[in-house]
Amino acid sequence: MLSKRIFLLPLACLISLAPLGAKAAPEWADPDYPEIDYGGTYGMLASENGFMEMMGWWAYGDSGAAYSNIDSLKSAANKSLLMREHDHTRFEAECTDGKLAFVVTHASGMGKGPSAFAVTDSGDIEVVYSFDGGEAHKAAWPDLFEGRSTGLRQDQAYRFMKALEKADDVVLRMHSSDGSPLELNFALAGAEEAFAPVLEACGYQ
Repeated sequence: MLSKRIFLLPLACLISLAPLGAKAAPEWADPDYPEIDYGGTYGMLASENGFMEMMGWWAYGDSGAAYSNIDSLKSAANKSLLMREHDHTRFEAECTDGKLAFVVTHASGMGKGPSAFAVTDSGDIEVVYSFDGGEAHKAAWPDLFEGRSTGLRQDQAYRFMKALEKADDVVLRMHSSDGSPLELNFALAGAEEAFAPVLEACGYQ
């Protein structure tokens, strides 16, 4: 009898010390990217509490019905900066009533800092971007709304999106309206999947 107790005791200890199962992923998590942590407050914000479909680091949505003056709006917004650094800068592809755009929108300063990018005298916003730590590309993108957003339209947007699909990450270097530098690093996993319905809606392959 003693020998049986000696055998059972270590077994009970092993059971009690076994690691608990992993915490269940939230319902909006993309199962194809188990390495991405979709949990917590910022994971919930990224998916808009599950309203948007997460595809890798991208939140895809069809929200045209929310606007009285828009018939169709399909978007794919990158959420890696929000989820990893809690930065609300928007980096997204949009097809609005058949017109394609890729837009970068400055995070709101919430009264404590700038809410716009620096705009040149010619009305452009200077951007330096690089894919996967490679060559730096200098560009002047148009000011789309009072310095708060900039981006590319139609074929230029398409070509930029196709470059994003082939990369793992992209870094954008810009300046806020007060002259302070910005370095925005976006992870791109899921881009091809998230872009597909946006491009299709705008007649691109």
